[in-house]
Amino acid sequence: MKDILGAQPYFGSAVGPILRDVKSVLKTGQLTQGPHLEAFEKEFSRFTGTRYAAGVHSGGSGLELIVRALDLQGGEIIVPTNTFVASASSVILGGGKVVFADINRDTLALDIKSIENRITPRTRGIMIVYMFGIIPGYMNSIKALCRKHGLFLIEDAAHAHGASYKNAMAGSIGNAACFSFYATKVITTGEGGVITTNDKDLYKKILMLRNHGKSLEGDTFELVSNNYRLAEIPSILGRHQLSAMEKNIRRRNEIAAYYTHELRGVEEIQLLSQSARGLQHSYWRFPVLLKNPSARKELQKLMAGNHGVRITWMYEPLCHLQPLFRKSHRHRKGDFPVAEYCMERLICLPTHLALSDNDLKRVTNALKKELPGCR
Repeated sequence: MKDILGAQPYFGSAVGPILRDVKSVLKTGQLTQGPHLEAFEKEFSRFTGTRYAAGVHSGGSGLELIVRALDLQGGEIIVPTNTFVASASSVILGGGKVVFADINRDTLALDIKSIENRITPRTRGIMIVYMFGIIPGYMNSIKALCRKHGLFLIEDAAHAHGASYKNAMAGSIGNAACFSFYATKVITTGEGGVITTNDKDLYKKILMLRNHGKSLEGDTFELVSNNYRLAEIPSILGRHQLSAMEKNIRRRNEIAAYYTHELRGVEEIQLLSQSARGLQHSYWRFPVLLKNPSARKELQKLMAGNHGVRITWMYEPLCHLQPLFRKSHRHRKGDFPVAEYCMERLICLPTHLALSDNDLKRVTNALKKELPGCR
């Protein structure tokens, strides 16, 4: 019996065509700044409904370039505490100041009231993180808040490839967005990412920043920067997965619907309320909360040992409790109670495309069997 992993890449029938394209690139010797990157960027901008897309070598570096390109240096950017450290670090690397905020219990995304409480005259932007590809049903309220206070809206869409809000794709809702193509993401190139925007001037500046600050016209250098480019072979991987995204997202939503149906009413589990009209989630993983947080480690051990099923959780410690930020921001446990409540109870169920229907039954049956003994 094979083990069921928490997340894994899946290329399916695309392996052959991918290898043919890789072989072609190896023959030409053009491993970077070539036609596959250019095509991937055009295809991704069409996919997200944005005018521009720029490939970069990671999602975190893409967020950093957005902060730099928006000239947010010295300004405060509000970021949820429940995110990968790269979200917050990108603000600092881009010259901004991180202000952490609490989350909504049902979306695991920034809470409106917490945002409002953190806005000061120094606030320049808000970074919304679509945890697990779940789009909050209140994005219009966040956009209205940004308009009211003259703030930029940055989408950290690392988990949200193919998610949408009222016919607007993730990546097209704010001033700029960045997707991650890390090894386990909805689209993966091993490492990599892409920035999307509708702002032509912002796009041009990002192109310069990702290429050592080089002018778009001629061979002069106008900005201090480094190499943030995405190479040709990762672009090939991205293109072939992008062409199958409709099927990918449909399957992930089928998996989420199955988990919701099978786990509704299980006493030891709290399901998030994610349904709302006009939303499509990408479900990088399927999050649920345990009613008993002390059961988590024992449950993980039993699921793996007895059933070959790996369950995971992230991101812990939360950003405001990480050594990197705890001292400088003078935060302590209890400062963001909703995020702390959710994250200490969170487990993530797999949604990747290598899962069969029988695998899904194994996951839910194992949970129902082992949870009562972990009280």
